[in-house]
Order: sequence, then structure tokens, then C-alpha cells
Amino acid sequence: MGFDSKGYNDKFESLEEFIDNLNRGGEIEFVFEGNNYSITHPEGKLHYIKVGDDSSEKFFENINELLNFKINGKKISDIVTIIQPTFRCF
Repeated sequence: MGFDSKGYNDKFESLEEFIDNLNRGGEIEFVFEGNNYSITHPEGKLHYIKVGDDSSEKFFENINELLNFKINGKKISDIVTIIQPTFRCF
């Protein structure tokens, strides 16, 4: 499934678009409930961190693990269309 090109800070329109972005190696920086977060791909894993809080750092083996992770009690899969990207590639 192809998605139209987006700008660096355009919101995700669907969970499928978010997953597609990550599957293509996309990295995402975003704001949710006033905090900044980052999702990257070092060493073949998904890396998540709340910016400025090293203790929040997590590594996930696959996208499903990441999507089930909760930020402020909400699964990432449930908030992908709510987050405000500040940077996204692909």
C-alpha cells in the first residue's frame, strides 16, 4: 500500500500509514501531551525514548511490541493519529 508523500511534521492519517512509515525505516520525532518522543531504528531494532528522560529508553524487537507500548496509559497504536510529528522521514 502506498501513501502520498508527507511533510516533516504532517500528522499520520491512519495506523496503517504509521506502520508503513516504520516498515520503510522511517524515524519519527513527535509531541504527545506536551512531551517530546523519538522512535528510531538502531541496530535493527526499534528504539523509543521520551526526550530528556534516559530512563524511558526502550528497545523493541518488532512493530507490534512498539504499538502495544503505552505512553501515559495509552497504547501507541491508539494515538498515532493524535500525535504531532515534529520530524518524520519517508
